Amino acid sequence: MTAKASPSPKTAPKAPMRLSRPYRILLYVTGWGVWLTGGLWVLFHYFMRVKGPFGFKTNPLEEWWLISHGGFAVLATWLFGWMWSHHVVTGWTLRWRRRSGGTMAGTTIFLIVSGYLLYYIGDPDWLNWTAIAHWAIGIAALGAFFVHWLSKSRPKRARG
Repeated sequence: MTAKASPSPKTAPKAPMRLSRPYRILLYVTGWGVWLTGGLWVLFHYFMRVKGPFGFKTNPLEEWWLISHGGFAVLATWLFGWMWSHHVVTGWTLRWRRRSGGTMAGTTIFLIVSGYLLYYIGDPDWLNWTAIAHWAIGIAALGAFFVHWLSKSRPKRARG
């Protein structure tokens, strides 16, 4: 049994590597869903507290934004696995948009790990810092996506 050779940059396709329409739609809806629900959670958590009889308390909608965010995050994690095997590895092998794609992959991995840690960190200080890092990187991820999406890079020729 021989291993299948991966395509070399010399045989790279001339057209940009593009996802099929159904996967693009699923990716965009999921990406916007996870980003908007996370952003709305931040907005409601930090800026829309309600005044109760004993001081300020969390806004009742905050919980629903977090539940929605978690649902979109599960789908986003699955999509990241699919993207890894169908898009990321091929793009990396072809040397296509490596900087922006690597940034997107690293950002996504950080968000998955930090989101997981938010459930299991017991120390309040560590939990607070992890939460801030998670939502700050999450908000910035939209910019990283647009840089990758709008990038016009082409595959580089193999050296030597």
